[in-house]
Amino acid sequence: MGEPRGATLLDFAIGASVAVVPVMFAIVLGVSLFKPADPDAGTAIADGHVSVRQLAALKTFEVAVVARSAGAAPSPSARDVLDGVPACRAEWRNAGEWRAWAERLGLARPVPRPPSPADRIAAHLQALDAALRRLVARPGAPTARPVGLDAARWFAAARDALAAPVQSASYPGQPFRLGCADLAAALGRLVRGEARMLESLPWRGREGPRALATWGAEQQMQVRAQHLMRRNPWRGIAGCIYFGRHDATGVPAYYVAGVRSVQRRICGMPALAAAGALPGEGTGGLRLAAATLDAPGGSTGRWAAIDATTAEQSSRAPQPIAGAPDATTPPGDPRWAVPPSLDAMLQPLEALRQPSGPLYRLATDRDAPASGASDLTQRAPARPNRIQLDGAPVDVGFSIDVTIEPRLQALAQQTAACYTGRHDVCEALGLRRSEDAGRPLGDALLEGAMVRMAAIAIVDVASGRIEALAGARSPCAQAEVEGRVREPGCDGRVPHAARTPPDGLLNPALFHDAMPASTIKPIMAAAFLGAPDVGARWLAVETAAMQRDGAPARDSLRGQLLRSDSARFLDRMFCLESGLSNCARAAHIQAAASAFGWNAGCVDARGVCGTRDLLFGSAPGAAAGAGALMRPIAYGRLLSEPAGGRPGAPMRLMALPEPDRGRVARCAAGADGRRGSDDDWEKCRGGALVDVVAEGWGQGHARASALGVAGMMATLASAANGAPTTIRPHLVDAVRGVAPGRDVEPGAPLAKVAASPGGAAAEPHGLSAEAARVIVSGLSYSHRIGTARSACLQVLDAPACQSLDSVAGKTGTPSFPADGMTLDELGRLCAAVPDGPGAARPAACGGLRPYKWYVAAYRQGAPGAPWTKAIAVLTERNWLRRSGQVHGTGDHGPNPAAEIALQIVARQIGLIGRTAP
Repeated sequence: MGEPRGATLLDFAIGASVAVVPVMFAIVLGVSLFKPADPDAGTAIADGHVSVRQLAALKTFEVAVVARSAGAAPSPSARDVLDGVPACRAEWRNAGEWRAWAERLGLARPVPRPPSPADRIAAHLQALDAALRRLVARPGAPTARPVGLDAARWFAAARDALAAPVQSASYPGQPFRLGCADLAAALGRLVRGEARMLESLPWRGREGPRALATWGAEQQMQVRAQHLMRRNPWRGIAGCIYFGRHDATGVPAYYVAGVRSVQRRICGMPALAAAGALPGEGTGGLRLAAATLDAPGGSTGRWAAIDATTAEQSSRAPQPIAGAPDATTPPGDPRWAVPPSLDAMLQPLEALRQPSGPLYRLATDRDAPASGASDLTQRAPARPNRIQLDGAPVDVGFSIDVTIEPRLQALAQQTAACYTGRHDVCEALGLRRSEDAGRPLGDALLEGAMVRMAAIAIVDVASGRIEALAGARSPCAQAEVEGRVREPGCDGRVPHAARTPPDGLLNPALFHDAMPASTIKPIMAAAFLGAPDVGARWLAVETAAMQRDGAPARDSLRGQLLRSDSARFLDRMFCLESGLSNCARAAHIQAAASAFGWNAGCVDARGVCGTRDLLFGSAPGAAAGAGALMRPIAYGRLLSEPAGGRPGAPMRLMALPEPDRGRVARCAAGADGRRGSDDDWEKCRGGALVDVVAEGWGQGHARASALGVAGMMATLASAANGAPTTIRPHLVDAVRGVAPGRDVEPGAPLAKVAASPGGAAAEPHGLSAEAARVIVSGLSYSHRIGTARSACLQVLDAPACQSLDSVAGKTGTPSFPADGMTLDELGRLCAAVPDGPGAARPAACGGLRPYKWYVAAYRQGAPGAPWTKAIAVLTERNWLRRSGQVHGTGDHGPNPAAEIALQIVARQIGLIGRTAP
């Protein structure tokens, strides 16, 4: 029997390995049971987390970013950094400092050394100061005043932050210590990517008074926790935003995606792009669609694809566009096809497009609580919304199909840019005005811009699809809304608004309203032709006159429409032809406005009076539980008043008692006491009567946006086409999900939402086809012999204007008391007004702006074909360089809004050749 074998090294190794297993298990168990003291080490939230120390480090820059003085402070050196924050001297100085001392004494051979942390911090401070200078200089800057970095203030704030413990509401009673590395990392984050983080921060001049009340007196910006939120990378990928459907396949033509965004990988996949609608669903509404999973498709495209119509072009994957244009976008760039502020328009749908959103969880997560989706509390079976990416399943948010037509949007946006001073765009599109006689368009006006602001909305009549939302401002007008009212190169005499509303920087086609002026006349005419006392008789007279050749008679309803005869319309409104007795036509006009989609939400005094949902077209409160998916925007209101007559109070429908006959008669005669003169209805007295008359002029409290006026005209055109219903303007055609062959089951939460808004469904309008055709007939003479003729002659020649019967339009000029005054005269007048809240100011020194309107229906077929589109344009007029007067004085003067619309329409219907962008 052999001797027993001794233990070998291998035996010892095996034994040690076995012993390690329970030790490691105990360590893992301990880590899972005990909460770490450092929030950065282990704190996680379902969809993101915030570093407490990093937030505290970044907030030290709130006191260091200051209004830039005339003399720039010297840039800090590495020595300044070490002296300014002595607690970090040991950590930030170069580790080879002793060798450097020896090299200076000649005791060691010099060798190259990397920069110290202090060197890097000094360089970053200089880079941050330069980035702040660039931030203010570029167009669309988030702050109105020059700002810079005060290094001394930052050193002081850093010293205080290092000395005091950091408290966090997430960890009550558990203080944390800020380290020198946290300060350096925060500075590095601020300057990363050319300091792009600065763009997203709240800045003084962009925040409202309520937010600024919590700021320091000299504080210029603020860092909030949401700016540091890190999204959970395992939570999924945001859905796609598609637009521009090809005719043959229904596959979207384009999608919006940043240059380096992950959407460029997924949005061309058939799993997302080729998802079809549910069988039997109509246009619009909120719907989810089924799709089959497939491999990724292509991702690059060119502008030429926007005009693609062949089957080969239709069959390819949708192409990415990086976003909306800015002030430097060259003509022909694909970005012209994306409406400005599209992200702000679609913001309510982020709860569905982002996989971290509560509505996304409600639709896809079986375990998600019903309370997480606001009013959508009825749960139903949910299923995942996933695609295969690189061989692994990935959650993806729901995709949005918007109704924008890329070619038309690009034409409208570039036309707006041209008329606000982009001469390179004018040249590329071949936009000309006969008055300019070969000079650059708008050369006679300040900035070389025909208008200071242009807002354009185009709606498809049959479907209610919003096909273009364009908006642009001249450089000086843009500086004004950003708070830079004394920008170099801008005429300081031009009156400017005292303050900019919170959404003043957004697309003016939606987020800017004005008194609608004479664009309300189609509404008034519809009320007259439907009035129970005279409507049938007036309709018969106008219908019979339409059968005869020739222009409408001067005193006919159509003749008053084409000439925009406001005084005669007020005669009809107050029943002067019947002796003023038992007149209820103001109430009929109020009801007609509702039939045209205006006055929604005005029955009670609420802040939503005159608004509609942009996404699906519904009225405020039309669907219980759908509020989270609505984007209310100003649409239109007429004959409304503030509750209790208090300025600033919520608006409601105006009470309309029968007016005093004597007052009405004196008001109708004007100051000279003679009927039929130029001052009829212009010198009224008597509070309630004055308010109603002002509304009849389209002034007073009446307000509308470009989209609201376009929607009004689309309703009229739909009625003239013989349709008993209309679909209100809406931006979202579908919200689509990915599924392995079938949509979410009937009754699932998103299916419920799909049925509830109802805004994109057809609504009865109550307008007779005969009355609508009479009104459209009168409007079709506006550019031939009426108020839009001068605008038409700027775009087309006289024979083309005279024969153009495929356009029916209406001009409008809101009141502007400074019409006819020069800038110097206006400046002297307003300078003489004493300061103080009680001082009386002349009307010319008030806040009214020189607007012009134009709205039209047009058709793209043979004479007699249905009306296909409605376009509305709102412009702010500019000032003539030589005379100093505002351009286009009065309702019968030049109308740049009509010019813009006719430039677009003439290219749409082929009167002017289609110029490739």
